[in-house]
Amino acid sequence: MWSEQQRLALDKVGHWLKTKDRPVFQLAGYAGTGKTTLAKYLVENEPGRVYFAAYTGKAAHVLHRSGVGNVSTIHKLIYVPKGRSEQRLRDLRAELKQLMTLDPVPKTLTVKLEKAIEAEKENLARPFFQLNPESPLLDASLLVVDEYSMINKDLGTDLMSFGCPVLALGDPGQLPPVRGACYFEDKPDVLLTEIHRQAADNPIIRLSKDIREGKPLRSGEYGDSQVVSYTNLPRDRLQAMVLSTDQLLVGKNATRISSNKRTRELLGHTDALPLPGDKLVCLRNNHEVGLLNGQLWKVLGREEEVNDKMDLQLEEDTDGDGPGLRLTVTAHTQYFRGEKPPYWIAKEAQEFDYGYALTVHKAQGSQWDNVLLFDEWRREDRKQWLYTAVTRAAERIDIVMM
Repeated sequence: MWSEQQRLALDKVGHWLKTKDRPVFQLAGYAGTGKTTLAKYLVENEPGRVYFAAYTGKAAHVLHRSGVGNVSTIHKLIYVPKGRSEQRLRDLRAELKQLMTLDPVPKTLTVKLEKAIEAEKENLARPFFQLNPESPLLDASLLVVDEYSMINKDLGTDLMSFGCPVLALGDPGQLPPVRGACYFEDKPDVLLTEIHRQAADNPIIRLSKDIREGKPLRSGEYGDSQVVSYTNLPRDRLQAMVLSTDQLLVGKNATRISSNKRTRELLGHTDALPLPGDKLVCLRNNHEVGLLNGQLWKVLGREEEVNDKMDLQLEEDTDGDGPGLRLTVTAHTQYFRGEKPPYWIAKEAQEFDYGYALTVHKAQGSQWDNVLLFDEWRREDRKQWLYTAVTRAAERIDIVMM
């Protein structure tokens, strides 16, 4: 059942599971080497409660679909909403009560206070997160974390603060995170390089292996997947591919912006600002309100734009795997017009953009069944970029060579 390399990995990880002589064990492997299968096998007889976690909801969904139990995002596992202070609301109500005793009642000030009270009530209703003092990790015997390269210093520190041993899984063939150093060390304890025989015939695994080995990408069909030249692709067929894919991936930020605009046009969205049903991507981490860089959301509703900001009602995209977290956020609107807010006011609101098209860098840590890739990256890290792009697809990828 197991290859020689996998048996050696089983021995090393198994020894660590028995001793837990250090808080983290890093099991790395390329796509198709069976690291997740090994992890599931190893923890079957682990005494106590075992949890699996991933950086994004999409990656957690892939783990769940592979038969993993007790799986969630890292954020849901270690953070919890907390109540904000109601003192300001009490002060505003007391001030309003005092105004109402005056004769005549100062109407302008009264209306202003009433609006401030309503705004504060809405503010208190929004989730705000802190470390969960009752996290299940406190009583767990082991946490298995997927895509460990996506975990930065802050998130890693919070994760390890619960004292739960961590078996960290990762893929060294992928691009490094764009921002922030990874919490875990670069050198894994075990590296799997041999493709598992059950995965060898998978077209996506074969493509990823060829790319990792430096072989050129050639036009043609690879099972349900395909590689096709842009110049040979009819316009109506390309449009159909864009509208039917689970996720469009690109290389350049300019292509991302233009592709998002074109996709919304094909969907009939004429307003430059988000409409109910639009797909958005978070551009900046904010753990306190439950936002992760690269996380996808669906717009449920919106308020009017005021001073280049807009309140949006959002639901986390869980790919149909149950209801997602719902949030009301204030977002900068410049991003939706292909611009950026001045850096000195960036933190005054959250940063979102349309998520129909993502750069491959932004897509790290996520996976979709059906992916469409615009292959346009020609920089020196092209091999890692293309490998990362192809392994974002779970079942099918269509690669358009630009």
